[in-house]
Amino acid sequence: MLREALGFLPECNIPAQYKRLIIDAVETAARAAEASGMPQVRPDASEWQPHEVQLVQEFLAGKVAANWQHADERLMHLAVTLRRTPDDIKRKASELGLGVGVDYWQAKAKN
Repeated sequence: MLREALGFLPECNIPAQYKRLIIDAVETAARAAEASGMPQVRPDASEWQPHEVQLVQEFLAGKVAANWQHADERLMHLAVTLRRTPDDIKRKASELGLGVGVDYWQAKAKN
């Protein structure tokens, strides 16, 4: 449930400095829940399904991270939505040529 909550935080109308604090707190709580044995990521997360790839493509189409917060918010939104790790999302986005939407350093290198 905590990971699902993370999916809504990027769209909230909260000042950036507070939003980052709240996201960090929820991420910490989610990690604590994961450490306690509560499953948060699907067990079959290694294989990408066509609908997942389509969702990543649609969500990141034309998006370039303006800063690390934008990249992180998009990354966490997709991770929660797809129940995958942020690293999985970042790898797949880069593989699809959309890494600039979730990786600020890739976006910065392209400019």
